[in-house]
Amino acid sequence: MNLLVKKVILFSFFLVLTSCIKNDFNQRNTLVPYVNVNTYVNTDFISIVGQHVIISGQGSQGIIVFNFDGNNTYRAFDLGCPYTKPSECNIPMDVDEATGEMSCAGCGDDDIRFTQYINGVTIGETEYYLREYNAYLEGGVVRITNF
Repeated sequence: MNLLVKKVILFSFFLVLTSCIKNDFNQRNTLVPYVNVNTYVNTDFISIVGQHVIISGQGSQGIIVFNFDGNNTYRAFDLGCPYTKPSECNIPMDVDEATGEMSCAGCGDDDIRFTQYINGVTIGETEYYLREYNAYLEGGVVRITNF
C-alpha cells in the first residue's frame, strides 16, 4: 500500500477517534440534576478578582459566577448541594455575601464549605463536586452554558 494512502487512513482514523471524545467538563460526580443552561451576566458586576454574582432562576438552584483571576477567566457553579439528593433537600446552598463561600447549611450540614477554588469533597469513599458550567467572555458579557 502506498505511503500516502496509509497516512490518509491513519489521519482519518485519528479524526474519527477525536470527534467521538465527549467534553465532560461539567459532568463530574454530583447529585445536582442536569438542567439546560444558557445565560449571561454583565462583567461590570464581577470586575474584580474573587467578586461574584448570583443568577437566580438558572440551573438547578441558581448559579454563582466568579471572576477567577482578573484575566477574563470566570467560573460558574450551580448552587444545588452536590452531595444531597434533591428529594432530601431542594434549596440553594447558603452563600457568604462577602466571600462567595458556599455551604449546604440549609440542608443541615454547615461543616463542608466550597469556594471557587475548592469545589469538591470526599464523603466516605465517594467524591462529590459542584456542578460547574462553562463560563467565557463573549462581547462584554460572561456567557454561562452547559453545551
